[in-house]
Amino acid sequence: MSTPPAPNPTVEPAPAGGPTPPAPPTADPPKDPATPPPPATGDDPALGPAGEKALAEWKKRAKDAETLAKQQADQLQAIEDAKKTETERLADRAKAAEDRATAATRLAVASKVEALAAGRFADPQDAVDALAAGAFTTDQGGIDANAITGALDDLLTRKPHWAAGAGNPSVPRPDPSQGARPGGTPTLAQRVAEAEAKGDTRLAIALKSQQLREISSK
Repeated sequence: MSTPPAPNPTVEPAPAGGPTPPAPPTADPPKDPATPPPPATGDDPALGPAGEKALAEWKKRAKDAETLAKQQADQLQAIEDAKKTETERLADRAKAAEDRATAATRLAVASKVEALAAGRFADPQDAVDALAAGAFTTDQGGIDANAITGALDDLLTRKPHWAAGAGNPSVPRPDPSQGARPGGTPTLAQRVAEAEAKGDTRLAIALKSQQLREISSK
């Protein structure tokens, strides 16, 4: 008959009829403190010499592209400014030409008014001044003599004392074809007609310019 083994004194016997107790938890070992990253430097050691060279080349290309883009933008702005200036110059020229055409039309109308008023008004210049603001041109840009005649008729109706001979019947009506009366002062229109009849173009132009200045100053 065999002999049972002797009990181990270091192992506690499990309680009779009870569950086996869980093993005590094992504590995690302490973690090492986080290692700070190395300070940044201009060179990335991970790139190596070839990588550093390529990076420098890309930086240079980016800088060159930025410089070129700025130059092109400046050139485009300069071109746009030049175009704008040229447009403004053209606008100024067009305005000046329009002003000259308007002044020439006013001069032509004034001359026509004075010519048609001569013989009907004691002073044809009164008619010129009274009708200076009127528009007596046709759709084609010519002078509308019928409109001027109608305006002169209306003017004499409203101001009969302006009629030639109304206040001094002994004074004959002036005849532009005969020039100025002896002792009288010829009007600009009469002087222009005389200069043109004599073929003195320079004097006629000068007198018309004087008419234009007088009309523009009013």
